[in-house]
Amino acid sequence: MKKITNPVLLTVVALTFIAFFSWIAWEMKSEAVQPPSESREISKDTVSKIRIVAFGDSLTAGYNLPLDEAYPALLEQALTRRGENVEVINSGVSGETSAGGVRRAEFIRSLEPDIILFGLGGNDALRLLSPGALEGNLIAALEILRSGEKPPQVLLIGMRAPANADAAYRIAFDSVYPRLAKKYDVPFIPFFLEGVALDPAFTLADGIHPNKAGYETIVEKTLLPALLPLIEKHENK
Repeated sequence: MKKITNPVLLTVVALTFIAFFSWIAWEMKSEAVQPPSESREISKDTVSKIRIVAFGDSLTAGYNLPLDEAYPALLEQALTRRGENVEVINSGVSGETSAGGVRRAEFIRSLEPDIILFGLGGNDALRLLSPGALEGNLIAALEILRSGEKPPQVLLIGMRAPANADAAYRIAFDSVYPRLAKKYDVPFIPFFLEGVALDPAFTLADGIHPNKAGYETIVEKTLLPALLPLIEKHENK
């Protein structure tokens, strides 16, 4: 083997060996002081946030409002004030229908949420989609959302048919949500816009989409009472 005589090269080689063995020694020391893997997992779970995904249409997205005034952001703030360690993700898409919700359900599930706030159907009602088609789409989406070994909890958020629809349509449409809540044994909110719709103090000029005050009302009076038991159930697992 040819000897290395270049002093610069000798210095580089020596420093390389020193650095290598120092790294090995550090790794061995670090491994020796690490707690058992089970302890690391417990610590990680203790500080992890409860992930809540708000899955819906413009009523979720916060139509014509900044993101921090839409209900997911206000809900996260309200829960944080109560000492809950949560993350609320706004996955609302303006114009979304129940059929579009079926197509997006796999993506929502891939976010690995602990709780899903599932509110679609308002745009179906405005288009007078048949209640049977609405129900079929919501069932398909729910089947996807609740799939897997550890399915998330789902809070079903109901809508109501517009007042200008005929009585038969309104009855058929409005009955879809309570029927699905019973079928899948999930909690549900009968009407997302209860106490807000058509009130100019709580809505934008269209009388439908909430303003910030409207969303604050929905969060405090409608969402929190339905959601807090789900959070408690998750924490007690």
